Amino acid sequence: MPPAPARPPQADAAPADPFVPFEDALRARLPSREDILREAKAQSAQRRLRRRQGAAAACVALCAGLWAWNPVLKERTVVVAAGAPRAWTAHAGTVVALDSRSSLTMQLRLRSRDLRLNAGQAVLDVAANWRPLRVYVGDTVIRDIGTVFRVRREGDGAQVAVLEGRVEVSGPSGRAELGAGQALDLGTLRPLPASVAALERETAWREGRLRFDGTPLSEVLALLGHYRAAPVRWAGGPVSGPEPRLSGEYRIRDVEALIDSLPAILPLRVERRPDGLVLVSAR
Repeated sequence: MPPAPARPPQADAAPADPFVPFEDALRARLPSREDILREAKAQSAQRRLRRRQGAAAACVALCAGLWAWNPVLKERTVVVAAGAPRAWTAHAGTVVALDSRSSLTMQLRLRSRDLRLNAGQAVLDVAANWRPLRVYVGDTVIRDIGTVFRVRREGDGAQVAVLEGRVEVSGPSGRAELGAGQALDLGTLRPLPASVAALERETAWREGRLRFDGTPLSEVLALLGHYRAAPVRWAGGPVSGPEPRLSGEYRIRDVEALIDSLPAILPLRVERRPDGLVLVSAR
């Protein structure tokens, strides 16, 4: 029997992958595609949340800064000429009456209503509002506590008087609080003689009137000059005996007629000069 033919030599089999035994273990340890997508979405959501939180924090900081800064939203200055007192309703229903020869600057701020009396006098009937009202006279601040009060500024001096309610005053000289019928020198915080009746009489200009109740002539002449372009002055030298006094109620628009009628009311002479000056002397 002939011998079997020899088999051709075969190539060696490919070596086995050494990691095959670990495939299942590796799959268990490595995240799947779905896990990777889920983690990416979660991180993206966290980044968006951090951005929103940062924007909210910046907004809060900005609002807090604006609140502390208290910026001016609106400003208005009113100047009243001689003989023309005027009144108007300001922000939130507060009624402002400004006397002849007076000037007032009003500022509506983010969290307050600020007024600065530049000259003359003003009477404020303050309406309640979440924005507190403050009146500045020089370095002194008057804070309203629901009230009607008068502020007057003449030269270097200033005073506040309360017709209704209460006000709080603070300045270089300290702090004080006063109520109806009380008045205060704003420079020294020294109390001044006052009463509700006297204050009502002194602020009758709000109604376009002048009220005198046994008022000394020197005060009458000063007040008449306050409501006209040129002054009214005493030119008769020292008065012998008691100083003449005037009583009655007159309209501010009739100041010139009142001056002309003084000789019929009191023993006086009136001289009008071409420049508008009025000189008053004893008859």
